[in-house]
Amino acid sequence: MTQMVTEPANFDCIALAYRWMEFLSFGRSLERCRNHFLPRLSECQSALLLGDGDGRFFARLLAENSEICGDAVDTSAAMLRLLLVRADSTVEDATGRLCIHHASALSFVPERTYDLIVTHFFLDCLTQSEVDGLALGLAGHVRCKGLWLISDFAIPSGAMHWPARCIVRLLYSSFRLLTGLQTAELPDHSGALTAAGFSRVAQHSSLAGLLSSEIWEYTSAMLPPQKPKVASIPDPVPGPEPASPSLPEPDPGVFHRERATPLPNNTQCSMRSAD
Repeated sequence: MTQMVTEPANFDCIALAYRWMEFLSFGRSLERCRNHFLPRLSECQSALLLGDGDGRFFARLLAENSEICGDAVDTSAAMLRLLLVRADSTVEDATGRLCIHHASALSFVPERTYDLIVTHFFLDCLTQSEVDGLALGLAGHVRCKGLWLISDFAIPSGAMHWPARCIVRLLYSSFRLLTGLQTAELPDHSGALTAAGFSRVAQHSSLAGLLSSEIWEYTSAMLPPQKPKVASIPDPVPGPEPASPSLPEPDPGVFHRERATPLPNNTQCSMRSAD
């Protein structure tokens, strides 16, 4: 039986219109969601951005953090071209601080470690197994206390639950028609990142819980080595018995009558015979 191979989604056809599609659908809500935790990234020096789209976030990151450099990975060559143009128009030394990779994030193998990973509205394009594998694979390329910044859609509880499900389903149907995207439901990135050694340290929700921005920190490298538990084995040789208390000696200032020690019977017999 011939195995069916799923073709990757092609975002080249919507690259130029993507910004306006986003604005007409959600206004500036998605942009604010991406940039919400931007001030907390001032100490990061190396970043890996997966599927950043037209590069609006990467350009702003380079502008606000003069020390950071990074790699941008995307399957869309048109999106990468827009990223370069926007970065060059925003930052003078952008070309020397970023490197683009026309590749899939699932097959990309980093050649260095990072203190920041960024996935804005990208993990929702992957299946659950792909997100699980991506998190485990990137965990080996994150420095101690490295951050993973995520912006994505969410299904909240309460009154917004069913409207959010309808909106997310409509988005998936639209992107399937426009790009050929085969994913049809939001993956559980929280479970994937937790299993890979990350822990969530900050979260911000907007649009009644439909949008979520999160910061995850890599913690596995911070755990102290655990000593193996060894069962206590009783000592086969018991300890010495405690010394018995000594009896009090006679007081030398008091006269004590000593009893005569009786002689053995055989000694008494020999003395009578001598008389």
